[in-house]
Amino acid sequence: MEFLARSSIKREMALYSNYVSFSLQKLQMCGTEEEMREVAGRICRNYLHGAWKTVDPKDLSFRRISGGLSNFLYYIALPDDVSKWGGYQKRESSPETDPETCDNRNMRRALVKSTSFSIEEPRKVLLRIYGQVHGERAMDAIVTESVIFTLLSERRLGPKLHGVFSGGRIEQYIPARSLLTKELADPALSMKIAEKMAAIHSMEVPLNKEPNWIWKTMYKWLKTVKEERLNNTAQGKNEQEQRIIQQLKNTDLEKEIEWLKKFLATVDSPVVFCHNDMQEGNILLVEDAQAAADDDVSPIYVQTFDSDEARSAKNGLDKDNFFEDANTSDTVISHMSDLGEPKLVLIDFEYCAYNHRGFDIANHFQEWAFDYTNPEHPFYYEHQDSTPSLEQKEIFIREYLKHYQANVSDRTEVSLDDVNKLLDEVEAFALASHLFWALWSIVNASKSQIPFGYWEYAVSRLETYLRLKLEVIKKDKYGLPQKRKICEVDI
Repeated sequence: MEFLARSSIKREMALYSNYVSFSLQKLQMCGTEEEMREVAGRICRNYLHGAWKTVDPKDLSFRRISGGLSNFLYYIALPDDVSKWGGYQKRESSPETDPETCDNRNMRRALVKSTSFSIEEPRKVLLRIYGQVHGERAMDAIVTESVIFTLLSERRLGPKLHGVFSGGRIEQYIPARSLLTKELADPALSMKIAEKMAAIHSMEVPLNKEPNWIWKTMYKWLKTVKEERLNNTAQGKNEQEQRIIQQLKNTDLEKEIEWLKKFLATVDSPVVFCHNDMQEGNILLVEDAQAAADDDVSPIYVQTFDSDEARSAKNGLDKDNFFEDANTSDTVISHMSDLGEPKLVLIDFEYCAYNHRGFDIANHFQEWAFDYTNPEHPFYYEHQDSTPSLEQKEIFIREYLKHYQANVSDRTEVSLDDVNKLLDEVEAFALASHLFWALWSIVNASKSQIPFGYWEYAVSRLETYLRLKLEVIKKDKYGLPQKRKICEVDI
């Protein structure tokens, strides 16, 4: 009997899974717009309340705003015309809560009442549909990312999570724009970024706490580089690419990773939950709600790309997630908080993992030098003289430590020793940032369809890594200090 029951359950689950998959395929650009709108409307009706249960799908504002092999993102909004919110329609996936079949009169009255529109109901949402999943660890990555997203939502460090289903989720929509590279140096914005980073670093997330993510990722990319991108048959599309490929082949990347790993093992940097990609494209400034028309979709959603290319030529276009820190006094409708501070939202937690704090901060500082708005090849500008000065680093680090210590303890004072210790960590992990993204760029150089100078970017990051490595070697050999320290005179 137990065997029959299990078999029956499995059959029912398989049938339901096939039904869900068939429906979601229509949202994976496999159906007509009418079919896609119908499926999206049904999902919203099943997971949202109020007017979402009564509105006719054809009256919804429905727009596809991104798409690729990894994710399909849709903007869905209730109609402005309240009269189009319609009458009650049963929730297809929950017949036990259908007022038309419910025997209990009081329960039926309560259910019908619950369908009336509430001011707390979202008027606009983002519907994310997972695309094709490839690779042995691809599904693990989706599960991990979903867990992180859910935790951030529950702790109000991320957008509201309105619903989760087997093929995707429903997220909060907030209009915002990405920061410009030059805005990273703005004191008010820089201090706010430090506060946001401290909030992320203060989180306790149920993931592997060992800081091995960076090494696993680099060795995974190295395997692809050796077997595909820089193998003996690798050829560039033109003479310049061929010269770059040969230049990259002259560097033993595996030995560089091994050297870096040994060097960083000597650096005492606390392990925390890190963002690992805090560049300007992943930091959004919330726009005034009044400035955007109801039917306007924020520019950050107009074009996005697959998560494998999530840096997307690092031009700030892949912004279909966004995060707000509700522990501040920021308001949703304004880019300035009640205290006159900018309201920032962090996005793209694809690279989130436990890592050394020195990497996250050093990586952010390196991004000050790269502007990804160049409309011509190589589609980025590099200005190494724009990296933060010692004073700018100190302002950021002090603000970061102030908020981090307040989050994890009662301590609020930040000493000079605290600042200089973190400066040393940042100085060391800058090498890791450059080698990490050099490998990333080589991996994407051949497979990505996004217009970006991946080969040039790889060479740039690798050359900076080798220059910084030489400084480390000189310091060890001659005992010279690498950088000036913060002292009382600087304060």
